[in-house]
Amino acid sequence: MSGEGSAAPAAPGTPAALRGFFAPPALAELIRDLYLNERTGTLMLARSGVEKRVLLDRGMILSASSTLPDECLSALLVERGFMRTEEAETLKGLDDRQVAEVAARRGLVTPATLKSANRDLAQSILTAVFRWEEIEYRFEEAPVTAGVLETNVVVSFEMIIRALRSMVGFESIREALLRQDRGLGLPDGVYLPVDQLTLAPIEGFLLSRIDGRTKVRDVLAQVPPAAEEAAARFLFGLLILGLVNFVPAIAPGPLSCRDLVRGEEEKKRREDRERAEVLDFYRLARQGTLQDVLGVDENAAQDQIKTAYLERKERYQPSRFMKNVQHDLREELQIIEARILESFLAVRSQKLGQARASGSSTERVVNLDLETLAMRKEMTKTEKQSVEEEKGRMAEQFFTKARDYFKMGDFFNCIRYCEFATSSSDKNAAVFGLLGQALQRNPDYRWQKRAESALARAAELEPFNPTHFVALGHFYRSHGLHAKSKREYEKALELVPAHAEALASLKELEREKR
Repeated sequence: MSGEGSAAPAAPGTPAALRGFFAPPALAELIRDLYLNERTGTLMLARSGVEKRVLLDRGMILSASSTLPDECLSALLVERGFMRTEEAETLKGLDDRQVAEVAARRGLVTPATLKSANRDLAQSILTAVFRWEEIEYRFEEAPVTAGVLETNVVVSFEMIIRALRSMVGFESIREALLRQDRGLGLPDGVYLPVDQLTLAPIEGFLLSRIDGRTKVRDVLAQVPPAAEEAAARFLFGLLILGLVNFVPAIAPGPLSCRDLVRGEEEKKRREDRERAEVLDFYRLARQGTLQDVLGVDENAAQDQIKTAYLERKERYQPSRFMKNVQHDLREELQIIEARILESFLAVRSQKLGQARASGSSTERVVNLDLETLAMRKEMTKTEKQSVEEEKGRMAEQFFTKARDYFKMGDFFNCIRYCEFATSSSDKNAAVFGLLGQALQRNPDYRWQKRAESALARAAELEPFNPTHFVALGHFYRSHGLHAKSKREYEKALELVPAHAEALASLKELEREKR
């Protein structure tokens, strides 16, 4: 996992020496913790025999040096023309601080040039370290001599943000950032003056989007695709340095790379578990028996059946699952909900029928006064209405989905969802009308017969609606059944004499018969 190592950075306030191994994302976290504790000393970073040292003054980066010959102050001064090669040769064996003092004493460079060169060298060394895949680190607390060098918190943190632009191992961090449902906000007591940072235009834009509610993925969605990676790294830098916080925080205290990635891994595992559970039950709901869906056996009593129904209904409520599962498996959850209700009503009806047939019905004739009888009827009516309303709601949801599929030209799924709708409620003429139109798309004889039945059912349910008779007339006309087609058009005109589509269809029908 990115950010983990054999020894984690000490928490703020810990005086013990720090040492161990970690991946690059945790390096910025360590430097931040050293800054928060105002630790002064040398941070040694090593890999494959190469060692780089970062001098920290109260946690701020003062300078950096390396054992590589081309990563030293004299080499940088030669490269920039401030020192001749032979002059640099005479300075071999001196550390960068001593080189800076000699160069300044000889008048080779100005103090301003030395400061700029020192910062550029530290930036180069720090950037190179962030490209290492694994880092051995050790921090030794001791006073450091600044000499002509100086630093401040803005310069120090800018170095880290720039180094993060090329950091390895960012993929898991980026994925964790994108999956966060937390907003981004500026902390109440910002310990770094953000307005003094040297920002690129896109970075300034990103800061302006941070309002305590907008998520990382929402912020990144507003930048061009080519700039998305750099923007994500910049946001990570702000988060890990504490310049921006998650709202609410992932854990108390400064952000930890370990918490960030581990939390997302746990979230991903939970999503996977929930996704598998929904899909498994979806298969059971589609293929299992009514009793299987409710989780009862054939000998279950009425109260057991109702209890099982309520438990299943509660367990597969979409709101119980994570947002990604709700979104990705929305259709499956709708079908599960409908199938549970359908199974409950069917099993309960079977039980009542069996009880009446065997004469063991629990219904009893009792003497009730008029007030009690009225109350009982009202309660029964309310329960039935509640069930019918729930069935109607499910049918409407399936019908809406079927209509969307019809618009997209996906007639198979349109038919499928129309059938789900009719299984919940068979009183909606619009559902049968849409089902008939979708079935007509398949030339197979059996499908055409089903289309005719669906269109006829729509007309039966709404005999006052001329649209259904016109649709049925079109169906018969497409099969060359002109007499039947004419009769349906005439039925539409009986309802609405000026119905434009019916009138035009009758005229076209007469021309076709000639």
